[in-house]
Amino acid sequence: MFKDLRKNLIAAILSPLIVLPVLGFCYFYAGIENYTSLSSLISGVGFGVSIGMGSLFYFYPLMFIYGLPISLLLQKLNLFKLPVVLILSILPVFLLSLFSEFNRATLVLHLLVLSMGLTSWLIYNKLR
Repeated sequence: MFKDLRKNLIAAILSPLIVLPVLGFCYFYAGIENYTSLSSLISGVGFGVSIGMGSLFYFYPLMFIYGLPISLLLQKLNLFKLPVVLILSILPVFLLSLFSEFNRATLVLHLLVLSMGLTSWLIYNKLR
């Protein structure tokens, strides 16, 4: 019991950190798409990582309010499998996007929650 709780807490603490490289990559892609110079490309990646650091203030509470209870429930029901975790991680953002316009920011948000769900599942399964 305590081993599973420890694994869940470690996964909940580490998985939101995936936001930093994912947003850095998104801003890198946007910089390549609108390439003007190498310095603007590098500053765009730095800006993406700094936006990611600011968004951690949102993703950590959401991970502990939504992600951790869902993962504990899925483990109790023996449904903690990758497809189920990914579907339940994207569900709130998908429902939110039904009532708003779909744009690039919504797509990035979908990518962020999917990467957080995948990272959480991988960390939990790789810990002993």
